[in-house]
This record gives sequence, C-alpha cells and structure tokens, in this order.
Amino acid sequence: MDALILAAGDGTRLFPLTKDKPKVMIKIYGIPILERALYVLKNVGVKRAVIVIGYKGEVIKRYFNDEWGGMQIIYKETDWHEDGILKSFIKAKEAFKNRFIFLCGDTIPEEKSLKSALEKEGDVVIGARNLNEDSVVAQVSKNGTVKNIGMRKDMRKFNATVAGISVNEPVFFDAVEDCIKNNKFDRPDAIAWMIKKGHKVNSSDISNDTLLEIDSFDDLKAARKVIFERAVRQRIKNPGLFKKLFNFPISKPLTKLVARTNLKPNQITFISLLLFIAAGIFFSLKHFIIGGILCYSGAMFDAVDGKISRLKFKSSYLGKFFDSISDRFCELSVVIGLTFGIYFSSHKNLIFLLGLISTFFILGRFYSQGLYYEYMNERIHSSKKWKGSKSAKIVELANRDLNFFIVLISCLVGYPIVGLGYMAFSAALAFFIRTTQTMIVLKTTKNQ
Repeated sequence: MDALILAAGDGTRLFPLTKDKPKVMIKIYGIPILERALYVLKNVGVKRAVIVIGYKGEVIKRYFNDEWGGMQIIYKETDWHEDGILKSFIKAKEAFKNRFIFLCGDTIPEEKSLKSALEKEGDVVIGARNLNEDSVVAQVSKNGTVKNIGMRKDMRKFNATVAGISVNEPVFFDAVEDCIKNNKFDRPDAIAWMIKKGHKVNSSDISNDTLLEIDSFDDLKAARKVIFERAVRQRIKNPGLFKKLFNFPISKPLTKLVARTNLKPNQITFISLLLFIAAGIFFSLKHFIIGGILCYSGAMFDAVDGKISRLKFKSSYLGKFFDSISDRFCELSVVIGLTFGIYFSSHKNLIFLLGLISTFFILGRFYSQGLYYEYMNERIHSSKKWKGSKSAKIVELANRDLNFFIVLISCLVGYPIVGLGYMAFSAALAFFIRTTQTMIVLKTTKNQ
C-alpha cells in the first residue's frame, strides 16, 4: 500500500512556530505532526509514502531521509506560494500505479478510520463525518455513495462533511489534471469531476473517530490534549477511583514535564528503580518517613515510563521486559527494607515471617503471570463474567500504586508494619485471584 501526503504549506496561522520549519514538523510531545501521521500509515500497511514538499522542505528531507521505519520515502517538490491543493497533488502523478491513501500532512487520523476506508470499494473513498466547522460538504446516500460534493457556501443540500483523508485509484489524477486545465484547484472539484464522469465515489463514516487536523494554535492545543489522554488511556481504559484521586493528579503533570526532556522510557524506569532501592535502604535504616516518600516517588516515576513510550512511540519488547523485571525488584526492595527496618525497631522475629510471605506471593504472582496471565489477560477481562464481578473489584485492592500509597501513609503515621502487612495481603490476593481465574479459563477452553 502507498500513501500520498501533502506537506508543502507554510502554516502562517501557526507562526512563529513555522518560522524555521514547515507546519507538519511542529512537534507534539517531541514527535513531529508528520511523523505521527506516518506511524498511523505504517500500522495500516503502508510501505511507501510520497511526500509533496514546498516551504522549508529541506527540513522534512533532513529529518526523514529516504527511509523511515521500514517505509520508503519519496519526495516531490512544488511551489508552495501557489494556492490550490491540486497543484501539489499533480506533482505525484507518476509515482502511483495502484490504489493509495491520501492524507494532508497536518492531519493525524486514527488507524480504524483508514482501515474502514480501505475496506470500501470505489475509485475514491472519502472520509465523511458531521462537523459544523468543515468547509467541504457532500450529499451522501444511505449506502454511502457520494452524490454531490462542494464547498459549504455553494451547496444548498448536504448531509455530511468531508475530512482531509481518502483512498484513491490512480484515475483520480485524470480528474486533477482536467481541473487544473480549467483553473479549478480544490480537491472537491476533482471529486465532483469523478462523480460527473460516472466513477464510483464512496464514503466511509468516521463520525465516531478522532481526526486531528492542525491548522491553528487552538487545533494544536486540542491535539496535544487528545494525544496525551490517548497515551494515558491506551493501557488503562477504565482507571479505578484510586488512580483518579492519587495517581493521575501527580503522574500526568510529571509525564508532561518529563516529555519536554530527552529522557527515554528505559532511563525513566531506571530512575524509578533507583528511587525504590534508596527507599529500601532508608527503610532498613529505620528512616521510614524518608523511605515512604522515596517509595511513592518511585511509584509515580514508574507510572510515567509507559506513558512516555506511548507518547513518543518508544515502546519495545526490551523496554517491557526491563520494566517487568524492574517492578519486581522495586517491590522486593520495599518489602526487604521494611522487614529489616521494622525488625531493628521491634526485634520481633515474626516480622521476618511477614516479610517472607510478602516475598513468596510477589514472586508467585510474577511466576503465574509469566506463565498464563499475559495470554489470558484479554480473555479474562473481556468476558462478561469478569466485567463488574466481585473478583474484578477485589483485585483492584492489589494495585501496586495503592500498595505504595498505603506504605507511604503507614510510614507517615508511624506504623510501617501496616504497609508491610498490606503488601503481603495484596500480593496473596492477586496471586490467588489471577491463578484461579486463569485455571477456570483454561479448563473452559479445554472442554470446548
């Protein structure tokens, strides 16, 4: 699959951000708009992207070169001073022999929007939705066929608005050429030509999808908000009450702060690990308040690395492995530190039994998760029996952040043994619930 991206404009409405670079190279959390669009295209199977460049085009070429993420990049240059999208469009005619995706460079679509359009038949498949601010509108039949298209000010009857994405057959370039000869330079003109000549123009409803079109500072602000929330919710779709009250108010601002730096997710994970090790040391030295603060600080940094990896597309199997191993070391550091610190304060041997129970179930939970839970996770949590069940609600009590928060509070009020006891309880709870749920699913699967 190929893609055509128009990235020639100067973005005057985003000046001075566009003083030394084209609009598509404005960064959102460290990643240019165009690169975010390329990630989406890559995930829907695009192997070659033709980018029409103009204003400060050398910035784009210098950043992406001729290959990006396994995707071939081809550049076509146009005179960005000229108005009319079709004048840029025609520059890429010779590069396409098969069906291709069209995308404006300042647009970041959702994968499902493009996949939906690719599934539709037609010489042109436009993205259709219902927004009051869209200037291009269309009359669409119930089966999705586009009957008419034009500018809002010129159309008396319409029931859909047109987004800046489409899937096109190469014949679309014939329409572009004819329109340019007749001094028509807007995309709706070419689509209207296709309809008039009897070509099939279809539509894909993207009304429920998020399409980020960045043309002003308000658009840029909105895009930042959507991209950030998407990174947060991608893994945690339904955050519990604790995360909403005690995690997000700290981890979200911290993530935005860290996103401004060049810190990589693995480096953030390592910082988190160091904070937990320091917490364990202070616990063992009976400095419980300092240890508690360091412990919860480490937990907040641990909540940041995943968000940064999704914000900056830095996710990797090595990172996931390191994060998983680091989590276990962090938990054990806290348990071991608390065990020795409380023992040195009370000289009660039973403290070691509590620490041993905590360690056993932390490792047991990790072992069961490694064997089954990653495979069963989606099946367990997507089942109707799991959603809203008592098990689903109870397992929230074993949340790692909640563990470390209770450790912090127990240390602040002078009862660190409560924190150690809760870690033992929650580890055992998570181990038994996850193991039981997995065994039930495995048994059900076997009997089918």
